[in-house]
Amino acid sequence: MFEGFESGRIAVDGVEIAYVAAGAGEPLLMLHGFPQTKALWARIAPELVALGYRVICADLRGYGASDKPPARADLTNYSFRAMAADQLGLMKALGHERFHLAGHDRGARVAHRLALDHPAVVASVTLMDIVPTAVMLGDLRREVAQSYWHWFFLAQPAPFPERMIEANPDLFYETCLLGWGAAGLRDFDVEQLAAYRASWHDAKAIAGSCNDYRAALAVDLRPRSGRARETYIGACADPVRRLRRDGQTL
Repeated sequence: MFEGFESGRIAVDGVEIAYVAAGAGEPLLMLHGFPQTKALWARIAPELVALGYRVICADLRGYGASDKPPARADLTNYSFRAMAADQLGLMKALGHERFHLAGHDRGARVAHRLALDHPAVVASVTLMDIVPTAVMLGDLRREVAQSYWHWFFLAQPAPFPERMIEANPDLFYETCLLGWGAAGLRDFDVEQLAAYRASWHDAKAIAGSCNDYRAALAVDLRPRSGRARETYIGACADPVRRLRRDGQTL
């Protein structure tokens, strides 16, 4: 996978973020979702390089080949804000002061946070397959709760979900991977699926994904400095695209 791409790990405030990169032109940072890794983009990234972009695909902290630090007691180091700061630091270290941004699922939530916190660095942002966290959890209907059950399971205190998942990681993560559409395992690229499974079998990655979801409920929904929750992107000068599963723009 990622033939012709350079790969590396860059330390950002003590946390090493893994990435692959290739191409010349305007920089584009691509962020994966749960339960995937940067391997999600392995077949898409070369096409974007061919279109003239400098493409950077990174693992979020807690996932893939990026560092998976222990969670702080207040979980702030697994918040979307902390993950966004990781990716901003990565891009600056690579020499990119302004860049395009695309994220799917958890990566889209990180991209959303990055665009809110640092609008001047975002040339454009594409958010795939999400509703803003505060909106989704603020209207928790039965259908939403049933579809997003893993949010509440993963957010349970350690080590309960970690131990349950470790008993059969493939069963748990494949259930999550296949639970939101009509795809079967045969529809996934063999190399990409192998990369996901390698991460799923890492106890630190299991803890990392749990800490991600714990922080979403404990930190990301908390108003900042007494202000109302910042839910929508309003400061980016260039296009914001939100894509749902059928490919339609929202």
